This record gives sequence, C-alpha cells and structure tokens, in this order.
Amino acid sequence: MSFDLYLERLVAGESAAVDKAAVLEVLRRYCSDSGDKWGGYDVRFPDGSHVELSAKNLESGEKVTGCAFHLRGFTPFVVGFVLDVAKAGDMFIFNAQGHDTPASPVAILSNEAQMGQLPKSAWSNPVYCTSAVHLAELLGADHQAWERFRDQAIGKTK
Repeated sequence: MSFDLYLERLVAGESAAVDKAAVLEVLRRYCSDSGDKWGGYDVRFPDGSHVELSAKNLESGEKVTGCAFHLRGFTPFVVGFVLDVAKAGDMFIFNAQGHDTPASPVAILSNEAQMGQLPKSAWSNPVYCTSAVHLAELLGADHQAWERFRDQAIGKTK
C-alpha cells in the first residue's frame, strides 16, 4: 500500500512531452539502474529511505508525459526528489489524496507558469510549491491521514 503522487506535464490543458534527459539527470543522482520492463525504478537515498518511481519509456525513444511516485515513507530526501523531478520535467504534482483546498491541494505546481497550463475546470485551488519544505507541508496532513488508514488496514497498532 502506497501514498501515490502523479506528475504530468501539461500545455494548454493537454498532456505534453517531458524533457526526459533533464528527468534522467535528476534520477541518476541516486539511481544508476535502468528501469524494469514496466519502467519502475527503486530510488535509494543516503538516509536509508527510498521511493518507487514509475516512468515507463524514460530511457526509450518513446514520448513521456508524466510519471508516478509510490511513497511508503516520507523523508526530506524523498520529498526533495519528487520536487526535483517535477521541476526537471516541468510537471505539476497531482496529489490524489488531496481535498482541493489551499492547505490540501490536488494540483501542486512546480513552476508558477503552470497555472496557465491547467485545464480551466480542473481544480479550484492549485498551489505553487516553493520548496521541498513547502511540498512536505502541502502533503503532510494528507500523508498522516494515509498512514493512519494504512495502519488500520493492515492491523498495525502503535
């Protein structure tokens, strides 16, 4: 069970190609392995944390418009990496657990110019993320709720 974030590049409300070389440059800081046949990467950080990145065709000639992160933990390295990938690919972060409020946004922008690229009727409260610390704040309440749900679902007691 994971806390999932989806990243997508949009131009005029439509999916658009990501600069794969820029995303790979960020990925290679922590992961030298090629993706598996589904485009999965297990990215490991110096603090022992890790995240699963799903980015099919990232290393092929095929067009890529986005990727997904499957978080099982929440550390400064993980959050910083998500934001770095979003910025490198000019992608917004879709927080499926969000409530479309300023404190719990569904659409988190990695670049202020993305505001003009979102579909007009998509979300009421997109938020421009200014730093990894800000991203952690934007996801914090949603992540804590997810952890409680996960622990309840697997019967984990504290």
